[in-house]
Amino acid sequence: MLTLGITATVVLLLIVLAISCVHFVPPKRVHVITFLGTNPIAMLETGVHFTIPRPLAVTSAVIPTDVIAQKVQVQIKSRDNLVFELPATLQFQVTNAMRFAFERDEPVAQMVNLVVAALRGAANRMEFQEIYDDKITIQQEVELTVAEHLQSFGVKIVDLVIDDPELPVSTQTALNNIREAEWGRRAAEHEADATRVRMVGAARAEAESTLLKAKAIAGFRMEIAEGNAASIAVMQGKIGVRWVERTIGEGESAQKVKTPTYVDREGHPTAPPEMDLPAEVILDFFKVLDGNETIRDASKNPGGLIMLPTPNGNAKMGSDISDWVAAQQASARLSA
Repeated sequence: MLTLGITATVVLLLIVLAISCVHFVPPKRVHVITFLGTNPIAMLETGVHFTIPRPLAVTSAVIPTDVIAQKVQVQIKSRDNLVFELPATLQFQVTNAMRFAFERDEPVAQMVNLVVAALRGAANRMEFQEIYDDKITIQQEVELTVAEHLQSFGVKIVDLVIDDPELPVSTQTALNNIREAEWGRRAAEHEADATRVRMVGAARAEAESTLLKAKAIAGFRMEIAEGNAASIAVMQGKIGVRWVERTIGEGESAQKVKTPTYVDREGHPTAPPEMDLPAEVILDFFKVLDGNETIRDASKNPGGLIMLPTPNGNAKMGSDISDWVAAQQASARLSA
């Protein structure tokens, strides 16, 4: 009976010892095995493994091998002297569980310190807007700076996601005020340019219109002068006149008018002859024409004040005006 008991005990111990030699490692994990907790003897990856029995083989560390995300927050003073927080997410993966477990004390904290220092060094050399616009450059510089150091940790960076800078509320308000003022200034400049263009365009149009009007008036005066000279020549018998019918306008607005053509005594077309008239006579003639036009216009709008030129200076002004007033009163009495 004693022998059977000893045998059963030995078998049981052997079974327990055999079971203690088996190690089950779950997915995305590495077990670091040491001898009595001192010297590492094995790194067991996912699966079933056999080692020396416990307690000789001790699982000293369980290292995750999946991608781990670590938040970091870095205070930055940009090249244009803005102070703000730059948040980022460090995604890393353990590539050597033995180094990660034994080479460094608190390897994650040391890795974060290295990344923070590299982020600060890269961003401090840039202006605030550059950090907003070119995060990829910062990411690449940080990865190049810390990659060699992280190899000694048994770690590699999978990705470094840099978020938008976080400005203090007071700085955001100040920058928004500056931006609004800048846009206001640009809007004012554009409005001023538009106003200037409109005013210049209007001035040019007015100048061109005035020039055209002046040319038209000058041409009209010239036609009147030529017509008057021709009329005098006709009355003096120097030239003759023939009336020719011509059409002015197009379509429904077309009208037929008779225009004079001048001929000499033999019936050949000719131009009005030169008139050798004193300047005083010509001026008095135009004064009479202007006076007649004024009276004609005034008759269309009774009750208005009119100004009439007087021939031969001011000597006969009183008599001319009095004659005109008398003629108007007589005309009014006859009309009544």
